[in-house]
Amino acid sequence: MNPMFDFEGTEYQQKISALFGSNISIDIRRTMRLKLISIKIHKNCIKITAPFLISNKKIENFLQDKYTWIKKQLHIQSNIQQFIKKKYVDGEIFLYLGNIYKLKIIFGQKYSIKIDNNLLIVVVKNIHNIIKIKRLIRKWLHNQSNLYFKEKTFYYAKKNNLNIKSLKVREYKARWGSCSINGDISFNWRLIMAPPQIIEYVIIHELMHIKEHNHSSRFWDLVKSQYPCNKEAKQWLIYKGATLNV
Repeated sequence: MNPMFDFEGTEYQQKISALFGSNISIDIRRTMRLKLISIKIHKNCIKITAPFLISNKKIENFLQDKYTWIKKQLHIQSNIQQFIKKKYVDGEIFLYLGNIYKLKIIFGQKYSIKIDNNLLIVVVKNIHNIIKIKRLIRKWLHNQSNLYFKEKTFYYAKKNNLNIKSLKVREYKARWGSCSINGDISFNWRLIMAPPQIIEYVIIHELMHIKEHNHSSRFWDLVKSQYPCNKEAKQWLIYKGATLNV
């Protein structure tokens, strides 16, 4: 049985700490623009946005109803691997198709990037120009993702007798891919840093939307028929997706 939230005002934080841990905080904000309570979990904070005139009791009841979900989300957030901001210096680690490469910055008159054994070699005119190095790496990864996704997506589309209207690689903050009802497919370029099997899952996921443009049980059956380990791939993206960045 879930514990009751029989507290008011400043006692909210004390009760939240007792229920979820001393490192968990709660942020309750009221607004005239909402008619219903909304909740978001961000790292170690439970964020509640509520209608301006709603009572504390209704907020308490809402938290009670969402108790199990909150616990689950807090567990997920605590296990998500965070992206460590890059410094763009020799020896720093970068990902490409799930493999680890060490950055090697070389002086040269012609800009270029290539992979050689376990090295990501970047040739620049100024080895101290971090902004330029970052732009070169991002552009290279974007170009590689465009080539890779076109090859793999059309391969799986042909295999499943599916027609693609268009395919693009884009910058997304909160999604890995999308598929319109007309068959326009796009992918997050950052996926090029993930292992091939994870990329394959995202491709299959979007292609199956051509057959079933929703997330119904039938859709997931279609995905599973092509990619049996879809749950594991979803979990990988939840916990490690944030590391796919430069």
